[in-house]
Amino acid sequence: MRDRVGEIREAGAELVVVGNGTPDHAAAFGEEEGIDFPLLVDPELVAYRAAGLRRGMRDAIRAKTLGHAMRAFRKGFRQTSVKGDPWQLGGAFVIAPGSRILWKHVSREAGDHADPDAILQVLQRMET
Repeated sequence: MRDRVGEIREAGAELVVVGNGTPDHAAAFGEEEGIDFPLLVDPELVAYRAAGLRRGMRDAIRAKTLGHAMRAFRKGFRQTSVKGDPWQLGGAFVIAPGSRILWKHVSREAGDHADPDAILQVLQRMET
């Protein structure tokens, strides 16, 4: 999503990432990756549970996980050390004022990421 931050902002929205590591992990990650959007942390996984996101080895590692890993590797992404909960899966949400969830994606396994085009379509509909 970070490659689409400009489009997200043009639509009048902001990308916010919630990780499950420590504040130090987030600060180092933000600096290493040149992140210029809010990067929050939830090491107790409170927001993850509230959002209904999946957690567990059986959820994280499935048959499709290898395919996702290969796709990431081909695109030049390399996983280094794990910071935070390795079994916590993520998701993506478009949240409007008033805490209205307009769109969501709950990852089914590691590497199952939201489609940025789908998110941008929702944001563009909000503009009209």
